[in-house]
Amino acid sequence: MFAKTAILSLFAAGVLGHAVVETPEPRRPGSASDALCGAAVSSVLRRGTRVAMVSCNAIADPAADLAGPIEEASKVADADYACDVYACRGYQFEDNESALQTYQAGDVVSFHVDLIAGHRPGYANVSVVDPVNNVVIGEPLKTWAAWPVNNPGPDRDDINFNVTIPDTLGSVCTEGGNCVIQWYWYATGNRQTYESCIDFIVA
Repeated sequence: MFAKTAILSLFAAGVLGHAVVETPEPRRPGSASDALCGAAVSSVLRRGTRVAMVSCNAIADPAADLAGPIEEASKVADADYACDVYACRGYQFEDNESALQTYQAGDVVSFHVDLIAGHRPGYANVSVVDPVNNVVIGEPLKTWAAWPVNNPGPDRDDINFNVTIPDTLGSVCTEGGNCVIQWYWYATGNRQTYESCIDFIVA
């Protein structure tokens, strides 16, 4: 009974995982975000959405949950909460310096989104964002009035798409931690927010 209940609980938790950018490599949780967001929020942000088999036992992979709705974390915020989960899910640059990308104006960046469970209606966009102040820099690089798209064919542009690095960033994005490319999806029916952030500099 325990094993059956545990496995059912894991699949129930997996329902909360919906979509996350896989390419380029997005920010992930680490010791800096754990300390800033507090144990309660961090435990939700780290909660596994995929089931892994270890020694014939099904367990949630604690490193896998970059895909759950942010609201699940924000609703458990307590006195130790000192981050902004709506700014890159609270994940910090200090934990992700090794994933820093270097681009030039005009570079075309390819994205792949792992769509685990799509909820309609919703909308999405990709923007350059100042993650410290959680402010969009310039115009969105790409927008979808409806996301996920209704076209399931090979030419769908919601999970595989390109964006172009603008030439209007000036000197703002020359230092790591100042700028991210943020993929943002809001499922209006469920009132759930999903984000992935890619740290980058413009050389």
